Amino acid sequence: MTRTIGRIPRLPPESGLNIAILAMAADISGTREGAEMLAECAETLLANGSRAEALDWFSRIVEGGEPELAPHAALRIGDVLVDEDLEAAQAAWRYATDHGTKRVGKAGRDNMKVLARHDITPRKTPATAEEVVGRAALGRGRLWVAEGDLDAAAEAFGQASDSPILEVAAEGLSYLGSTLSMAGEHERAVPVLERAIATGHRRYGPMAALDLSSILSARGQAGRAVAVLRQAQHGEGWAAAMAAVNVGVLLARELGDLEAGIAELRQVSHSPDPLAAAGGLFNLATLLEENGDADGARQAYQDAADLRQPMFSGKSAVNLGVLLTRETDFRGAEAAWLLALQIGTPEDRARAQDSLEQLSLLGDLDQARSTVEGVDLNDPDLVGTAALQAAEHFLAQGDIGAAVRSYERAMDTGHPLHAAWGAALVGLMFSYEHGSRGAEIGIGRLGEVGLGPLEARAWFFHGVLVMRRGDLAGAESAWRRVARTARDAYPAATCLLWAVHRDPSQAEASFHWVLELAGDLTEDVVQAVLQLGRARAEQGDRAAAREAYELCHRLAGRSGDATLMEQVRTAMGST
Repeated sequence: MTRTIGRIPRLPPESGLNIAILAMAADISGTREGAEMLAECAETLLANGSRAEALDWFSRIVEGGEPELAPHAALRIGDVLVDEDLEAAQAAWRYATDHGTKRVGKAGRDNMKVLARHDITPRKTPATAEEVVGRAALGRGRLWVAEGDLDAAAEAFGQASDSPILEVAAEGLSYLGSTLSMAGEHERAVPVLERAIATGHRRYGPMAALDLSSILSARGQAGRAVAVLRQAQHGEGWAAAMAAVNVGVLLARELGDLEAGIAELRQVSHSPDPLAAAGGLFNLATLLEENGDADGARQAYQDAADLRQPMFSGKSAVNLGVLLTRETDFRGAEAAWLLALQIGTPEDRARAQDSLEQLSLLGDLDQARSTVEGVDLNDPDLVGTAALQAAEHFLAQGDIGAAVRSYERAMDTGHPLHAAWGAALVGLMFSYEHGSRGAEIGIGRLGEVGLGPLEARAWFFHGVLVMRRGDLAGAESAWRRVARTARDAYPAATCLLWAVHRDPSQAEASFHWVLELAGDLTEDVVQAVLQLGRARAEQGDRAAAREAYELCHRLAGRSGDATLMEQVRTAMGST
């Protein structure tokens, strides 16, 4: 059944396409003439960068079932989604292969062969038009969420949730519930999330359970939230693993059962999922430390750090150093903070660097660098860390040229964090003398060494650096340079742009996709919102500052990072 037009596409003025005619074409999409008009619209939108809208119109052609153009539209759906969702792309290409003309079928087979050359097992089973349309709806929903258009995303996820394909329907329900929750429509979100859980899907059911438990906990229904999470623990994937971590935290912090919470976290600390294990150990360590068990906390922090999971291991090493400092074990603290320089997020490394400088333990930086590099000089993570350390040392000595060379060495590693940070810092240094053009030159060096895809991350980090100086306009300019095609950096930049423009609901919507697609940028986003609050406070705008702090508090809560939560609480208390 053909859908009516619910969303008017943003057609470029020069396209010559008439929306009234397109509405008629949608009604007769099963005919050759209707399908041709819809295809022209879809290709125009795609050329204009409107991928989500293009997916919608290609899907209408597949729904219409015109024998020749429907398979071609499926082929184009696969082309659009290949970098976003390989499963959806393969379903679309398989449909095109099985139902298309000789040319379209060959193109579909060729695309599958390309995947095989990259060690991706080609899909063996046929795909139906319903599956192609449903997975395309999921794809455009995710794109619209990244753009902050929650209404359009909810409509797309709603279409997917009605799919006869269980996998598609379960994913659609999970994302629809999450989107409604992010939009603040909790009353609508709860029954949708319950339906997602009721599908019994082992991956998307637990994802829905995490969102539902957050709503319940915020309503003061921590007991029911724990019950929902208990059910989720029987599923699969990161959400099922993280459910156990959240159970432990809720038991200890919300329900007042410290012993049960600690027992739960001890159990999840042995999880085969390293992220869940690190999360369990980090939260276990903080609870033990808060309740006077320094020995247990010390070991838990160390075990979490040894797992080398960016979201929890770096902050565990930082906290371990603080704990050891209180015990006057300064050599142990030095070792912990040097470890944080290797494995932590940029914020973890900054905290570790500050702590080391306060203890005057980096007087001989060359020795510290050899400590880091000596593990494995071929490891881009360790070499990148050492290069960034060395650059800070050279800057302190006033040797700008050597600092730039060290930042470029970090860029050469190709590491997704260190290389991007190196480029962002070079761009910042160049901008002091040459303004925005200097930043473009510095960050553009990534492209010169064949690392162009990291430029989006570099612009994101450049905005974070500029925000630390209180330059809101400069930060916004940098974040607007992040390409929409950057699957990880774009949601992070979009979240911060919404925060700068004082639209916290849209910022929270984008933050969901930061957690989903760019976990290693999570802390940078939260810290940038915290810096935004401080900048607003310095400007004398107390209302805007509090709004930013409260947004930061909610984002930190969604990240599951107790240290970030504490930092945000402290910042809010000072306003």
